[in-house]
Amino acid sequence: ALLYEKIKIQQSTLQKGESQYAERVAQVGSLRSDIRKAKAEVSAAKTQVTNVDSLKREIHYLSKVLLREQAKAAALQEELNNPMNVHRWRELESWDPTTYEMIQKVKSLQKLLIAKTEEV
Repeated sequence: ALLYEKIKIQQSTLQKGESQYAERVAQVGSLRSDIRKAKAEVSAAKTQVTNVDSLKREIHYLSKVLLREQAKAAALQEELNNPMNVHRWRELESWDPTTYEMIQKVKSLQKLLIAKTEEV
């Protein structure tokens, strides 16, 4: 009877151990799948990090370009508001000689007028 008791205790202990072993195997399987998922996430994060560096460089370059273009726009706006070079256009000789002669005469008269006002 004592031998049967020991056998029953050992069988129950063995069953408990087997169930605990099965639980541990299941835990190990789930942990391995978690590790695989984490490795996949890490590799995805590494590719994003390299992309982030190139994107930061691109943002820096584009911000420089933007500032340059904003400065150009501001300068052109200022030039539009206060024109320094009033005669920006290029003079073209006319096919109509009378009009061209009139323009030449106007220029010479303007120069003469400027000279006379400087004398006074």
